[in-house]
Amino acid sequence: MKYFVAVYHKLGYGAHKENGIKKRLQSVGLKDILEVKSYAIYQIDGDYAPAQAENIAKALLADPVLETYAVNPPAPQNVFKVEVWIRDSSTDVVGESVVDAIETLGFKRPQSVRVANAFNIDGKFSEAALETAVKKTFVNEVVNKFSIRKY
Repeated sequence: MKYFVAVYHKLGYGAHKENGIKKRLQSVGLKDILEVKSYAIYQIDGDYAPAQAENIAKALLADPVLETYAVNPPAPQNVFKVEVWIRDSSTDVVGESVVDAIETLGFKRPQSVRVANAFNIDGKFSEAALETAVKKTFVNEVVNKFSIRKY
């Protein structure tokens, strides 16, 4: 079964990163950005019960001081969601490290773990303008794949 674990910054801990992302997008012409939220997504493909996936997220993926997490989180509301993944044909070294760490914690070894950078971006711009900016700032199309969805 595939689980998606989103790891978010707690309030006040991700602002510097999110301000930097906003400035990078603005520097390539994406204006009228109202808000940016950044987080990581872990796609865990393994034979786990929901409670086990929850335990993996809590024990391994989120720092309880700085971060919160959600297993199979709901879609964001009224924003564009951008996900930037390593292509399946490329090695996801962070994902491979998480595979080993899950096993070290005593859980069955997952088939795979992939990691993405995700951004919820709110503003007054088109999806085409956002796609252009994302390609210029966050995506190396040789090793990355990405998606943009409006919720």
